[in-house]
Amino acid sequence: MPSVVLTTLFVLVGAYALGAGAAALGFGAIRRRSLPSAPTEWPPVTVVPRQGADAARLRDALESCEYPMDRVEVARPDASTAKAGGSAPASDHVILTLPPGAEVPPGWPRSMVRQCRADASVVVGPTLVEHDDLFLPRLEALQHMGRLTRLGGAAHLGLPIGPGTANRALDADARPSAPPSSEGSAPRGPSSSAPSTFSPAPQAAVTRPAAGSFVDLLRRQAERFHHALRSPSRFVQAQAVGLWGVNAVLLACSAIAVALPAWRQPILVALLGKMGADVLLTLPAASHFGERRLLRSIVATVLMLMVSIPLAGGWALMTSLREGSPAGTTAEV
Repeated sequence: MPSVVLTTLFVLVGAYALGAGAAALGFGAIRRRSLPSAPTEWPPVTVVPRQGADAARLRDALESCEYPMDRVEVARPDASTAKAGGSAPASDHVILTLPPGAEVPPGWPRSMVRQCRADASVVVGPTLVEHDDLFLPRLEALQHMGRLTRLGGAAHLGLPIGPGTANRALDADARPSAPPSSEGSAPRGPSSSAPSTFSPAPQAAVTRPAAGSFVDLLRRQAERFHHALRSPSRFVQAQAVGLWGVNAVLLACSAIAVALPAWRQPILVALLGKMGADVLLTLPAASHFGERRLLRSIVATVLMLMVSIPLAGGWALMTSLREGSPAGTTAEV
């Protein structure tokens, strides 16, 4: 193997491992923070379902939640967060958004509102992927654990958290000024100047369905890349490019190693290093949300990411060049 290729490979894997370690430490710090105290009076909230959501079913789920229902409004499924709450909402009004098909736990509204009123204008909450111990959903769920660790680590370090998830609490003053770019897509969120944070509280976690197929998973990953590349934050852009780069180089080198035996041992070492970094990245969130059993799929997940991330990154790049976005999907889940 040429020394320049070997050096590039191990620099990328080493940088990825350092980033994973920093994210894991940051997530560990943010999860140890005490929850803010509850407000003396719970503010009015508007829950904005996603396009095509069953609003009646959502209302029934919210009635079992620990929140005064006389202060809860469920907007029309086709309403954007820009329009929810009317033209002049109260100053303490909070807007809650959910991923498509999300299951709402009893403590979700209170947990998200407490964090929003105490810490920031925008709170990004965790989402968990329903996997039912099936193969592809399990791989997506484990990959998503690494993403949650990155969100928590970035929030603790005071860095932009990027696209985040669609589980959000927004202060009325931080509403986005424009509706989503495509039907059913995720709200873009507030302007980059609005303070935001990540809540790792298990009570704030909502469960959403897994992708129906590998192509659907690629589409979701491509949309996240697309939104990251269009982010005003250089850190978010660099993080997306770095994630694509390490997996693309590993995929290309692995393909060459099939034909050239001299490449196989260095590639195997690099893959093991990447796998160790991914364990470091996924373990904090998986332990925190009671999903450590997913780690038995780490080998398959790393191999899937090595294939799916380069493909999704290329898809996102073509989408960005066309200045559009994949229709009918969600970037933030």
